[in-house]
Amino acid sequence: MIRYITFLILFCIGGNAYTQTLIDSIIAVVNEDAITRSELEDELRIATLMGIRTDTTPTVAEKSAVLNTIINRKFVLQEAERLGIIVIERDTQVAARIAEISAKYASDTAFQSVLQQSQLEKEAIETRVYDQLIYDELFRRIFFNAVNSETVAKLAKSYYDANNAEFIVPPTVTFKSLLIVIPKDGSEVEKQTAEELVQKLNERLQQGETFQTVREIYETQLELRFEVPTLEVDTPLGAIVTQLKVSERSTPLRVSGGYQIVERIRNNSAYQKTYEEVSEEITERMRQELANEQFEAWLTRRKAEETWHILDDELTQEKNEVK
Repeated sequence: MIRYITFLILFCIGGNAYTQTLIDSIIAVVNEDAITRSELEDELRIATLMGIRTDTTPTVAEKSAVLNTIINRKFVLQEAERLGIIVIERDTQVAARIAEISAKYASDTAFQSVLQQSQLEKEAIETRVYDQLIYDELFRRIFFNAVNSETVAKLAKSYYDANNAEFIVPPTVTFKSLLIVIPKDGSEVEKQTAEELVQKLNERLQQGETFQTVREIYETQLELRFEVPTLEVDTPLGAIVTQLKVSERSTPLRVSGGYQIVERIRNNSAYQKTYEEVSEEITERMRQELANEQFEAWLTRRKAEETWHILDDELTQEKNEVK
């Protein structure tokens, strides 16, 4: 069996001051494509960055599972290359996906800081994102689009008939909501002034003035956000609103962004969605499940017919134990 193949990469930092040796090793091979230990470590770091995993010290079992994911992806990418599958407007799509990831952080600075702490290069994320775009495109073309529409329609109707309780909309309540934002970075004087304005605004509402009226009065002094949402009654805020009488207003409720004042409009009874209302949702789900089954069967055949090896003894042992 092929044993460890080690690459020694020498590079200088700060001229000839000193030389650091980075040792990387091949831990798996899929046909002629090598998978290195650094690739596995990057995959684990990216999973942490995206919130898929939280433990900073992965177990052997977790490493083995992630390595298997990389191996599966190699088979897909090799097939995509054979078929000539590419992603149109690559740079634009990659940038959009990375923007989605960075949007989970408070700012771009915070995102860059996490990258640095995770010892992740932006290029590694870009490569991973592009690989996923190719992966998704092949899955869509070869498996998802190939599912027979008539078969899916029959399965969807059968699923609805057997599971219609899943499509019962629970009781909800519709209400008016006025959010009064209190800036967290304001001075103590500014916060105290805002608190006093909130109380005056609330007094006007309790005396019968409309939300529109108080918005016009205070919109230059406070940051106000008005909406008419509908929530399930079995939620913390939904339960509070339900306890109000119709047209009754709450006192200011302390929330993370400031204060919220609500007014109950109506309660909505639970009801059963018709098949026509949910057919598209179920059909999509059935098509996805059938496509997944076909993909897994294809992947199993590939792994049985083609050449791949895990060269790390520890990960190989874990793989055998999982089986």
